[in-house]
Amino acid sequence: MKNTIAILSLSVLFSVMTFAQKEPKTVTEFYLALPGGIYGIEGIQDTDIRGFEDDFLFYSNERNESQSAIRKYRRSLIKVEDIKNGYLRLESAEWEGRVELALFKKADGTYLFAVSQVSCGPGCSGGMLFLTYKGGKWKNVTKQVFPYTFTENYFKLPHIGTAIELVCGADGNESCRGGTTLSEFQWDGEKFSKRYIR
Repeated sequence: MKNTIAILSLSVLFSVMTFAQKEPKTVTEFYLALPGGIYGIEGIQDTDIRGFEDDFLFYSNERNESQSAIRKYRRSLIKVEDIKNGYLRLESAEWEGRVELALFKKADGTYLFAVSQVSCGPGCSGGMLFLTYKGGKWKNVTKQVFPYTFTENYFKLPHIGTAIELVCGADGNESCRGGTTLSEFQWDGEKFSKRYIR
């Protein structure tokens, strides 16, 4: 009897461990698997987090919450969910801004996960992170796949397609009017290349 209970206990433990290490496959699964804060990601340093100085926008309500409460809260923020195209848009009445998340398929069949965070008021600016996930661990690969300088403007992730737009965040001059696309960055399966619009 004791052996049977021990075997059942080990089976349940193994099943829980296997489930916990399951690799995400959809943009929503990647989002829900993100750690509670950017410092749970390998390769994050203070100088790398432009636009994330106050962590993920959605993290502010997650401290000291249960896993089920965190999942429920994160799901409540989803305003656009397009699993087929690998795109999410998050919004909250508590933020002046938004978060976009997108999956980009790599040449080796794995995924690059992008997080664009935009804060507004009066103009908009933001930052972007590119992450990989393997074996339960997140890694920041922004510099490897997106070797461009971040600006006072913000990035718009593609709902459809594979081009990221750099968007003017405020009315500064003739070449930068709020909402105007300034450049595009096209994904080639390994990294992004810049294409100037203006």
